[in-house]
This record gives sequence, structure tokens and C-alpha cells, in this order.
Amino acid sequence: MRPRRRPKKRFIKRFTGGLIRLFLLILIGVFLLGKVKDLSTSLLTKGDWTPKNLVEGDTKDQLKAMTRQDRRIKTILNNYEDYPEKLLEMLVRNIDMLDFVLDYPSEKGVVHADRIGDLARGEMPLLLQYDQRWGYGNYGDDILAITGCGPTSLAMVIGQLKGDNELTPYKLAQYAEENGYYAEGTGTSWAFFTEGSQDFGVSGKELPLSKGAIYQALESGSPIISSMRPGDFTTTGHMIVLGGIKDGKILVYDPNSRERSSKLWDYERLEGQIRNLWAFDIIK
Repeated sequence: MRPRRRPKKRFIKRFTGGLIRLFLLILIGVFLLGKVKDLSTSLLTKGDWTPKNLVEGDTKDQLKAMTRQDRRIKTILNNYEDYPEKLLEMLVRNIDMLDFVLDYPSEKGVVHADRIGDLARGEMPLLLQYDQRWGYGNYGDDILAITGCGPTSLAMVIGQLKGDNELTPYKLAQYAEENGYYAEGTGTSWAFFTEGSQDFGVSGKELPLSKGAIYQALESGSPIISSMRPGDFTTTGHMIVLGGIKDGKILVYDPNSRERSSKLWDYERLEGQIRNLWAFDIIK
């Protein structure tokens, strides 16, 4: 009697089926890997990508990667606990802050200047929160470099309208805090721009969100402070200055970024990110 060959056929069938399943699993894995790669690429190319999108601990990982740009970041990594997490998150988004951050442990709370420097009336100065002259000064529950976008924006506006170089961002921050225009955990109150600003000879009036209203104000010489939603400029909230029109686009002065301040912005790009607007003029 011939031996049965059915078991061998069954083995071949199972083996073949296993290979097919393995091949299908590999295809699914490649597909999913591609999706993850697409997602990560999307996050990196969006203007609002920040450490907010990362799991806890990734700020340090980002800083490690940034040592390829500047090895001095290793000093920060070796003394990580000496720096506020918010400040390090800002550094991840803006390496221009490196010198400021490096000096933070020894400079915290120190203010080095009571004047801005040379100003020309009618010209908008770009003032930065993290300027080492005033950025280490305390404002609210943190330092001005972290919480001071409102006072820094108003200092720019006053600088253009009046050419006053004695009203530094820190002096305006002190005024805001002493007069109830700072809310802990929230930041500078909007009333600072309509009420508080009058003590410095300028008046801020709320402006409707429309291209016509913005362009009319800027073309007449009235700078605008804009409260921004998460997007190109912030992950939570931020103040910037709209300082003029050039080639049909808006000149932005961002107190937290030289890079964003060097670009011309389409109204349509800004529109969906604007929360509120105030146009400023000198009180006569």
C-alpha cells in the first residue's frame, strides 16, 4: 500500500498561507510607516509646530538635536534644571535666543538699561522681549522674555508715535503690574491698551477685523497691536505689532522673533489668527 501524501500537501498549504500572511503584514507595516512619516512631515512644515505637539521630555531631545547648530547648547543640557521649561521651549522654536538663555542663571531679575536707544519718530523700532537689556526683568509670574509681549508691543508703538526712548518694555511692564493690568497665569490685560496706554500719551481703540479697517489705519500712520490666536506666532496667545503696508502686504513686528518680523505678510494669512486689534494715535 502506498503511503498517503496528504500531510505533505497540508504542510505546503500551511507554509504558503503563512508566507502570504507575512507578506500582507509587511505591506500593512510599510503603509502605516508612510502615514506616520507623512504626519511628522506635516507637523514640521506647519507654522504652529512647537514642543506642544511633542510628548513630555522632548524639549530636551530637541535641544540635543540643536547641538549640531551650536555646541554651546550642551551647557544648557548639562544644567537643565537651572532653566524654566517655558524658556527652553522658546529656545527650541528660536535659536536666536541662545545667548539670552545661556546667561539666564546669572542674570535672572537683572535689568541693564533704562533707555531703548536711538529712536526716530515715525519709524517703528523692532523691540524684542528677550533683549538682554530688559528681558531678564521680572514680570508677573515669570520674566519679561516669557510674559512680556504686551508691554514690548506697546513700547514699539510709543516709540514710533512719540520717539520716546525712555519707555522701555520693562518700565511698561512694571506699570502694568503695579496698576492691575497683569493677570497671573493669563498675561497682560487688554485694558492696558485702551486705558493704561493713555498715561503715556497715546490712545488705543479697538478695530474691527477687516482688511479695509486695518489698511486704512496703517496707511494713515496708526500702528496696530494685534492679539493672536495659535498659529504662525504662538501656541497659546501672543501680541504683535502691525506697523505698515509695503507692496500691498503687512509689515509685522513680532517681539518674539526677528525671523517673523523680517517677512511681509498677506492679510489673508493673518486674518484667521487675529483675536483682537487696537489702533493707536497720539492724544492731542
